[in-house]
Order: sequence, then structure tokens, then C-alpha cells
Amino acid sequence: DQYGLPTEAQRLAVFAWLAKDWDKTIGMLEDSGPNGYRQELLSGAVGTARGDVLEVGVGTGRAFEALTAAGEVRSFVGVDCLEEMLEVARPKLADLAFPARVEAGDAHKLSFPAKSFDTVVSSLCLCSMEHPEKALEEMARVCRPDGQILILEPGVADLWPVRFFQGYLGLVPQPKHSWDYGWRDDLDPPALVRASPQLELSIVRTRAMGNWYLIVAKPRAA
Repeated sequence: DQYGLPTEAQRLAVFAWLAKDWDKTIGMLEDSGPNGYRQELLSGAVGTARGDVLEVGVGTGRAFEALTAAGEVRSFVGVDCLEEMLEVARPKLADLAFPARVEAGDAHKLSFPAKSFDTVVSSLCLCSMEHPEKALEEMARVCRPDGQILILEPGVADLWPVRFFQGYLGLVPQPKHSWDYGWRDDLDPPALVRASPQLELSIVRTRAMGNWYLIVAKPRAA
């Protein structure tokens, strides 16, 4: 309460400032969990990215390794609203085994036609969005009817005792978290997907203390 919540512009400024050294700072922290979760979601036991793939909130390309390991990606497009992030991601494209590009884009209003992609990837994206429900609507819109949306997100724990103590001890929400890292720590990712009229929730797996979510969803049949 002392700090309040940053505006979208303030959060984006945090990401822009961190972008150049993201892989050496935040990236190192991801080695203890999120990188492995990406492998499970995109090329492992939980899901496999395939076909024409869109990643919303591509950032510095942290998912590229898992997408390569999947072995089923035909083409790739990554969008992000920050040029600072894209500048770090672009040099990595040359090492990918499939046609790939990254470009500027707004997850709240994607520029692609409906039903353009077989797989839509969202890795630590919703927690960075001003309106995650709108981003989910757009992911569903651009996903083909037989396609899939693969989502990796942190959030409040799924087990009620852990969730209770997260709040009771003031761990989540952590008042300075959005100011320090740009993304929110108090979303309920499965609830967001369930609340989306355009999506069906297929798989939910949790990791760590139940506060990391690996989600597979699909467009809801008309």
C-alpha cells in the first residue's frame, strides 16, 4: 500500500531498463525453475509446440531453446511491445532451425488474422499485461480451431494453505515486486483462462510450491 501499483508505462519502463542485461540477471534466476518449466510445457511431458507458432511477449527469446527442442515447429513469429527486448532477441534467430522473425506488437490487439497459428505461446506474459483477459481473447482469436495455447505463469498458489500464508505473511502480493521487475505476482492464471469465453482449459500442472502454472488451453468451439 505504501508504494501503490505502477502504471503500465512505469512497468514497461522497468522492462526496457532491464532488457539489455535480462539474460544475465533475470535469466540466471530462471535457471532454478522457469527454464525447466518451459521445457516441460513446450517440448516435454505437458505439451509440445508444433506447426506455425506465435509467441506473445517474446521478450529476449527465453523460450527459443525449448521451441527448438520440440522439433515440431514449422515457423515462428514472436511479438513484443518493447523494442529493447526485441533487440536482444533478434541475434538469436540465426541459430534457430526453423524460419523465424520477431516484430513489435501489442498483445491486447494482435495484428494477425484470425486462425493464423497452430500454437500460441505465452511465457511469463500475462503477469506482465495491463489487461491479461484481453490478451487471452486475442490468443484465442489467432489460434486455429484445432490448435493450442501453451501458457507458463507464476501466481498465487493453488493449494489453499500456501495461498493463505502467502497473503498472511505479506509475500503475495509483494508491494515492491511490480516496481522492481515489472510483472505482477498475484494473478490466478487458471482462473483467468476459465473465465475466458473463448478458451477451454485442457491441462493444468503446478510446480514449485504450487505457484507456477503450466497450462494447455484450446479455442472454444463456436
